[in-house]
Amino acid sequence: MKTFISILTLAVFSLFFNENLSAQNADNDYVIVEYMKVKPGMTDKYLECEKVWKLIHQERKKAGLIIGWEIEEMMYPSGTSSEYDYLTITHLKNWDAIGKLEASWDDKTWAMLTKNLTAAQKETANNTDQYRDLVKREIWTAGDMVFALGSKNQKYRVENFMSIPDGGWDEWTETESKFVKPVHEKNIAKGNRAGWLMGFMVLPRGGDYPYQASTVDIFNTWEDMNKDEGKAWKEVYPDMSNDRIGKKIEATRTIVKTEVRRLVDFVE
Repeated sequence: MKTFISILTLAVFSLFFNENLSAQNADNDYVIVEYMKVKPGMTDKYLECEKVWKLIHQERKKAGLIIGWEIEEMMYPSGTSSEYDYLTITHLKNWDAIGKLEASWDDKTWAMLTKNLTAAQKETANNTDQYRDLVKREIWTAGDMVFALGSKNQKYRVENFMSIPDGGWDEWTETESKFVKPVHEKNIAKGNRAGWLMGFMVLPRGGDYPYQASTVDIFNTWEDMNKDEGKAWKEVYPDMSNDRIGKKIEATRTIVKTEVRRLVDFVE
């Protein structure tokens, strides 16, 4: 399985963004995010392939190489002209686990991870590149977050990718954590959503990359996405107009794009 040996995409779960990777806390959780474009007419084959990879990820978890995995389907935008159709997200417990996963592509470990697969399943895994193209990999770090009690494996995720102005990280994180988060907590209490988190791009980075951060709104059902969340803003900030609220938030970032995705499968 030589095509996956180079794993360069990571997404990190930590509290604050830091330009220096060496300063990342070794105890933070990390995730590897990979963006997939399915080849024409290959959707069923691709999803069948991911079911085989799920079995491999289960073995990885048993071996302590990962702590979880999931696959999400792009709902909006979608279609032949969309950049990618699915995302896979592999969760790791700390920075060192990334290196261990990198090193696990040797023949001995691969044989251990695939020992329970049939010959047909092994062939499917080895033919992954026939069903999809790996578009890109990114490293992210998610910061503050809040979820409904007992909520997990929420089905729908709305991610807003954002560009943060130079020197604006502190203002953005403070706005999201101290000003916006209480409203998300209120909406969770009202049953309008399942959770919320904020994320930071770690790699790749540079002036040419269109976004460096995101927020993810998480819902249990499609109907929940259409619930009135404006009442929570009025309850939390009764003396602030919608215009003032909007200007305060928009001054800290520019939304580059918004995606709606659906959880397809997972290993936990």
